[in-house]
Amino acid sequence: MRHLLAAAMIALPLAAQAWGPDGHQTVATIAAGLIQGTPAEARVAALLGDMTLQQASIWADCAKGISPAQGYAYPAPGKYPACAPLETPARIAEMADYVRRNDRQCHLGPDEASCHGQTHYTDIALQRSRYLPGFSGTRPDDVVGALRQAIQVLQGRPTTGQPDFNSPREALLVLVHLVGDIHQPLHVGAPYLDARGQRIDPDKTGLDPASFTVGGNSFPLAQTASAGPRNFHAYWDGVPAALRPQHVDAAWLAEARQVAANPGDPADWPARWASESLNQAGTAYEGLAFSARQDSHWSVNLPPGYDAKADTIKRQQLTQAGARLALVLKTVFAD
Repeated sequence: MRHLLAAAMIALPLAAQAWGPDGHQTVATIAAGLIQGTPAEARVAALLGDMTLQQASIWADCAKGISPAQGYAYPAPGKYPACAPLETPARIAEMADYVRRNDRQCHLGPDEASCHGQTHYTDIALQRSRYLPGFSGTRPDDVVGALRQAIQVLQGRPTTGQPDFNSPREALLVLVHLVGDIHQPLHVGAPYLDARGQRIDPDKTGLDPASFTVGGNSFPLAQTASAGPRNFHAYWDGVPAALRPQHVDAAWLAEARQVAANPGDPADWPARWASESLNQAGTAYEGLAFSARQDSHWSVNLPPGYDAKADTIKRQQLTQAGARLALVLKTVFAD
């Protein structure tokens, strides 16, 4: 299982998945600044009540703390500090209801334990230049499909399949998070490797489960600038101090306002975003060499200067995510 494998390898906390809480809250802070004073701000406030957009941005990750094996309880309140504002009885019940309806009602991928878990990503081979359904790693309920579903609910359009949203509020809670996820390059593009650590193309050779690199979770890092063991996916989930939400200022918002809206139906926008993130994933993996497979992982070392390269991409992706979240909200809540 994707998250179990990551935990077994490096004992990452739940809140470290998918940009981590800082990155998601940066996206939400940018979006909140851009919708200020618009009808979208009022509609978002009406749906979220006393929950801020920043708190909503980590709701879908905190929902992973619901345990189906324990009667859909939330067995470890306080374990993940970022989730603390969501750990009231009413909000835990809301998360449990969502997980119960999105647990095993889909076609599970070979690496996943829950339907709602696999909505956070897609794993397209780096040889592809754009997102298209049917490529290895895509599913109807991957991050593109889940975002499309959430946007359609907010548009008041009928939907079927997964995720199963019971209200516009629930669709908004998931939307805010997944817009961040789809802009994290390793949530979209992935290398598939043979036993020697050489790239293979699953769309041409057929998918060999042993070649799946679990979105970069299968690459432990031998060296890292921060304390504690990490893997390549966790490295990309993390954001430096300068990109945390408290640093979103007027200049950053002005930069985000320059991000143009995609044309057409907002429900079609996520596929475009995924194609861009796929190309950024190609840049993230550019120049990296992998060891031969050892059990279920491959070793990799980051070259000199890699941190600066990664931080530049992270700022660009976080800025675009915040801007695009605002554009979706302003479009679907225009009246």
